[in-house]
Amino acid sequence: MKARKKFKIKNLFIGILIGGLLALFVNFMTADDRESYLFGHSKYIFGIDISHYQGKINWNKLQKSHHPIKYIFIRSTMGDDGVDSRFQKNWKNAKKYGYIRGAYHYYRPNENSTKQFTNFSNNTVLKKGDFIPILDVEEHSKLGKKNLQAGVLNWLKLAEAKYGVKPMIYSGRKFYEDQLKGVIDKSYPIWIASYSDKRKVKHINWKFHQFTERVKIKGIRGRVDGNDFQGSLTDLGKMCINTATINQ
Repeated sequence: MKARKKFKIKNLFIGILIGGLLALFVNFMTADDRESYLFGHSKYIFGIDISHYQGKINWNKLQKSHHPIKYIFIRSTMGDDGVDSRFQKNWKNAKKYGYIRGAYHYYRPNENSTKQFTNFSNNTVLKKGDFIPILDVEEHSKLGKKNLQAGVLNWLKLAEAKYGVKPMIYSGRKFYEDQLKGVIDKSYPIWIASYSDKRKVKHINWKFHQFTERVKIKGIRGRVDGNDFQGSLTDLGKMCINTATINQ
């Protein structure tokens, strides 16, 4: 009787272990099909931003998301020589699946700003209907605020000269207030990151608000950033390049 009881306990333990492993496997296999609660049901227009950190995206599944995604920002380049390994595929697929697409450059303040713009322009072909070029600024310069501001302005002016439009700048709310406010806000559109409600950014004249980093979307493993656009679909279109002739 004791041996039979031990056998039953052993089998029960094995069954629980197999069941647990099977549950983990099913959860892993279906992870990219699960979505967070609905975003984009407000008066704002919803979109996401992606980079190689999201890995390979299943665009067929993404298109079936219950989130009303209208646009996707995609990281193109970083610093004076970095290129996002998923950019070309993400860029092509965003267009193929009907999203308004935008390319952004991650700014490294301790590298030459002219070389950084050259890196972006050499690897990013913007066409009619794409968002204006975007500069992502998040890091302090070792040489101080003035040096950072001068480099950022140089990149923005080079972009404006090449593409014939004013670029947009992305930054976190606190970083923007400490490092960039008063320098770029009157001349360039702002995409502000603040994981909060709209009250904390009401004093900023923002076009896009990255309000969360916790959106779960079909076709994408892990979570992505969620963004609101302040305006109508017509206004959103005005944030895009409207000429087919660009000095590429």
